[in-house]
Amino acid sequence: MNNKIVRGMKKIWKNGLYGTIKNYNEKKETQKILLDTVRKYHMISESEREEQKRSVFADAPCISIITPLYNTPISFLEELLKSVQNQTYENWEFCLADGSDEEHTLVGKICREYAAKDVRIKYKKLEKNDGIVGNTNQAVRMASGAYCGMLDHDDLLHESALYECVKEIQKGADFIYTDEMKFSEDPSMSTDIVCKSGFGKDELRSHNYICHFVVFKKSLLDGMKELYRKECEGSQDYDMVLRLTERAKKVSHIPKILYYWRVHAGSVAMDLSVKQYAVDAAKSAITGQLERSGETGTVECNFPYETIYRIRYDIKEKPVVSIYLWGEEKAAENWEKMKEQMELLLKKTSYRPLEIILPLEKTPETIPCEKMLKEQVKLITCEKNQKENWYGWMKRAGEKGSGDYRICLNHWCYPKSTDWIEEMLMYAMRNDVGVVGAKIMDNKENICFGGAVLDRDSANRIHVVNAGLPDREQGYEANMRHVRNTSILTGICMMVSEKHMDELEDFEEAMDGCADADLCMRSKEKGLWNVWDCFAEMYYTGKNSIDDFWNENKNWQEKWKKQIEQVDEYYHPLLKQLKKM
Repeated sequence: MNNKIVRGMKKIWKNGLYGTIKNYNEKKETQKILLDTVRKYHMISESEREEQKRSVFADAPCISIITPLYNTPISFLEELLKSVQNQTYENWEFCLADGSDEEHTLVGKICREYAAKDVRIKYKKLEKNDGIVGNTNQAVRMASGAYCGMLDHDDLLHESALYECVKEIQKGADFIYTDEMKFSEDPSMSTDIVCKSGFGKDELRSHNYICHFVVFKKSLLDGMKELYRKECEGSQDYDMVLRLTERAKKVSHIPKILYYWRVHAGSVAMDLSVKQYAVDAAKSAITGQLERSGETGTVECNFPYETIYRIRYDIKEKPVVSIYLWGEEKAAENWEKMKEQMELLLKKTSYRPLEIILPLEKTPETIPCEKMLKEQVKLITCEKNQKENWYGWMKRAGEKGSGDYRICLNHWCYPKSTDWIEEMLMYAMRNDVGVVGAKIMDNKENICFGGAVLDRDSANRIHVVNAGLPDREQGYEANMRHVRNTSILTGICMMVSEKHMDELEDFEEAMDGCADADLCMRSKEKGLWNVWDCFAEMYYTGKNSIDDFWNENKNWQEKWKKQIEQVDEYYHPLLKQLKKM
């Protein structure tokens, strides 16, 4: 019996005929709404099309579109050629390097016919097929434009792709990437979208989320032997992106669907199996970037995700880490409860040496100080006065701390993973990292904090990513399974080096409950990366949600008003609309 009939009968048995029909109609309506939303987002009107064609740019560079051909199906080839010719920006050249075999000479015949009618199309029949790496490098050698754009032979460009990229070039971008969509027949009927985050060094080291469509300034290749390297075959795109973004002065993400990735038998989009040589090549590409950056560490797969990578940076020294335990207003009166929390914290923390700063006037007699010192744990007290808020207390208490790294930890927050400090420290030790935050869950294993972004439509102007999501779920594009960069982290659990804390001039008490968000914004403004680390796992059992701490933020909203009104690069507008984060 047909599998569809069997599934249908099971649904009728489970939900009844009426329930099955109702569920089917609701699903169909949901899909229709999704399709309408996606179509409105990526398709342009005739008036927009004409306006783009009339646009005049101060800097209107020639963009060389790079495409290696190999036995390309003729229908795909003609759609490919037309998608380039239909670009609303017209200063381009199409560099086609053809490695097709003798049974596919029609590929060359059609390309020559198009080239005869359009001088912007440059075709070269290669003497031999040198694979994706060699053929792509041959196509790059054909390029005379100031910028190059990478297009696979079975995919399509959105008609506005080059126009939108040139708009970013006007702003100084020399490496640009866009969103994409998978399709099988007609892109206008697809909802298989891939919406990407803004550029993040740590997210890129975790997985190649940039992929298609990429446009870069050709001068970024100066000094390189090749665009693609043979030793990275299988992950040559990933290696290319890592190397080029290192050199780029300004990386720009266009949050628009401008590339159509065709799914068909034999395509990469269809074949989701992972070849071991490709995984090894990706790990080698990441390791290569670490070496070029003077960093050391090991790269491994975050199983079961073979194409999501986890870096364990080497911690060569064991600096003192200071934990500022905050949140209990009546610490002296509720000392026994605080003591339980502190003992749990130390039991579940493998890292030493530590010092713990408590909001007390003096160290309680019940604490076995000598034993703790033997375990490389030092207690420091600094009583909180009634006039200051907690960030004011941490700033003042910082004068007593001697650690090289500071952890702000709410007393209702405790570790799930014992290596949580090592996880955060390996990022905080980097000179280009400002603030590091953890994955925080409630005691039911639901996400309390998965990073945070600016959101002008939220009541407190901050949106917590994936709040309430069960930890067993991976999030959009598995964004809960890898380290990534974000705009805002929470003082419930965050780490900052004292060096950067001094450079950022510590917490600003006038920001009230948003002093942590303010510190993160200043870190980002200074050009530092803020890192959310999913492998540093914590529990939080406080009565207040993380959002609640950010409610008192009038001064903060006024200070960062301009940034709040803009779209946060780590909060995609379409994902926001679809409530996917």
